[in-house]
Amino acid sequence: MISQTRYKDRPALCVRGARLTATFLPEDGGKLASLRSESYEYLQQRAGEQYRRLYPDSDYVGAECSGFDDMFPTIDPYTPQDGPFCGVTYPDHGEVCRYSAQWRIKENTLQFLFDSKRFPIRFSKTISVGEKGGIAVEYDIKNKGNAAFPCLWAGHLMLNASPDARIVTPFSPEAPIRTMFGKQLSRDRTLPQRPDGESYKFYYTNPLPEGFCGYRYADGKTLVLRFPKETVKYLGIWINNGSFEEMYNVALEPCTAPYDRPDAAEQSNCACEIAPNSSLHFCLTLDLE
Repeated sequence: MISQTRYKDRPALCVRGARLTATFLPEDGGKLASLRSESYEYLQQRAGEQYRRLYPDSDYVGAECSGFDDMFPTIDPYTPQDGPFCGVTYPDHGEVCRYSAQWRIKENTLQFLFDSKRFPIRFSKTISVGEKGGIAVEYDIKNKGNAAFPCLWAGHLMLNASPDARIVTPFSPEAPIRTMFGKQLSRDRTLPQRPDGESYKFYYTNPLPEGFCGYRYADGKTLVLRFPKETVKYLGIWINNGSFEEMYNVALEPCTAPYDRPDAAEQSNCACEIAPNSSLHFCLTLDLE
């Protein structure tokens, strides 16, 4: 079931699955702002009744910075120094989350469409209820140009953290990691909440052996993301235990390339690019298991 509603002071669209209700913001890049069961909000929320809008040239972390944004074509800002896109800046936390998306409802699906303002890229995602009742998000990112487009897609999924919850991944505890910032303290759980807590992020350096990650709560339920490991190959984890905006969240960041920038991924032989007149296509499903 798909319906129009409001999220704070912004137009919104709801997709109701068997166990979760997902609320998307068409004027904010098709952002997934809320993901609820009957009794719990799984996504990190900002306080206040007014949504802090993100504009083309504004600061990402100074805006709403919550929920689940699509990071494309980068996370950290990046300006190529050579090649066909030389001098064109990939904006901080990507371009998609900074603009309105076209949208339509058709045959029990909700489609968002965004044409890049800087690159020959058309970004599309189509939301539906999957066969097992989960929220399915199908991505199609098309390169309309005549040159390969270096990029990354990452899910910026900011989950409400709980001291009793556990991060679930297909990696072993000994799997190698690369720390991006902060002092890495724990791979499988958050720390007790406190205002001076650590904030840190790391990537597993190996490709995902299976296409999933999740967050298991004390009641035994796990919010699980499933995706094709052949396309969404890597996983980053960001844990914020109070040092950022006094929020407590775990961010699961499945991605097509690691290390926050296309050039950093290329330097580690983990690059992602979309060939000319071709598409990057994959489906992400969110559900409680």
